[in-house]
Amino acid sequence: MQIKLKDGLLVGDERITELTLRKITTGDLLDSEVAAEQVKLTAQGHQLIASSAVMSAELYRRSVAKIGDLDGPLSMGQLKSLSIVDYDLLRKKYNELNNPIIDEVAENSAEGR
Repeated sequence: MQIKLKDGLLVGDERITELTLRKITTGDLLDSEVAAEQVKLTAQGHQLIASSAVMSAELYRRSVAKIGDLDGPLSMGQLKSLSIVDYDLLRKKYNELNNPIIDEVAENSAEGR
């Protein structure tokens, strides 16, 4: 899926606005889960806790197949450097690509009104 970023990603002196997303794989999902886990001190002692925010960000960055002529995925630093507008666009397009059932349910719900 091709996306045209509004603000783009600055790579060196070049501002890249063309981004290609791909569907995530089981490997992406598993790697994202591992990356989202952190050891935290809790009342019960040290425990492995997963951050849903980090998990989502890991999935978004891994779904980038290309940005301009550069192969993906995005690094976490590159993802963090996107403007809010571009990050929101990436999230929406990621969901469209990886969660087609959401659109189908929305369409069916709208038809019933």
